[in-house]
Amino acid sequence: MAVAGWWRSQAAGGGAGPRAAQSLQLARPPAGGCVREARARRGTGKEAGRRRRAPPERARRSRRGSHRAGPRPERGPGCACGAGLGGSAAMNTVLSRANSLFAFSLSVMAALTFGCFITTAFKDRSVPVRLHVSRIMLKNVEDFTGPRERSDLGFITFDITADLENIFDWNVKQLFLYLSAEYSTKNNALNQVVLWDKIVLRGDNPKLLLKDMKTKYFFFDDGNGLKGNRNVTLTLSWNVVPNAGILPLVTGSGHVSVPFPDTYEITKSY
Repeated sequence: MAVAGWWRSQAAGGGAGPRAAQSLQLARPPAGGCVREARARRGTGKEAGRRRRAPPERARRSRRGSHRAGPRPERGPGCACGAGLGGSAAMNTVLSRANSLFAFSLSVMAALTFGCFITTAFKDRSVPVRLHVSRIMLKNVEDFTGPRERSDLGFITFDITADLENIFDWNVKQLFLYLSAEYSTKNNALNQVVLWDKIVLRGDNPKLLLKDMKTKYFFFDDGNGLKGNRNVTLTLSWNVVPNAGILPLVTGSGHVSVPFPDTYEITKSY
């Protein structure tokens, strides 16, 4: 009975005292230390207690595993809690700031480009055009670009008067003007031939006053469709080349019909 009482007193008082002190010491964070380091030490203390209570064979296996795993890497002088400060310092580098500035600049440029496009997307870019034909000549020559047959070749001298100033705004880079002839024949319901073109840049004189202009490109017909044709129509059109947006095709409001003669020109010079 005395021995049993002595063991009970040891378990209630003296035996539990060192273990409680040890658990309190492990739970208490070290002065000037880190919470994470305290948790790590607490975990190592629990593992040590388990190893003490484990059987010898199990303790040997755990020791072998710990030796195989190798020692833990030592922490630097800085606390693990300073990782947040290091991340914020890395975010404030010159490269990260340059990246943020570049992304913001791209956003601003995209917004300005869209604003430049949307403010001029629905603008009417058609202006009145005056065309006048002063001379018409027709020849029947051999066409070397196709079969060895003779085709009609027309020569036209024309005048162009137009004011393109209202077309230019902050979203127009240049205009591509071209004069086209449209007519129908027995073989083709619609024939379109470009006779002349011109590029008007931003800053050039937008007022066209062209006199006695000759065709820049040959006016060939695929056969003999120009002879005696009364419905050849000349039209001035232009492509608006913008800084941002679509490439609209605009046709001038003025056109002129050209009647070709019924006979061919015999002279060799034009």
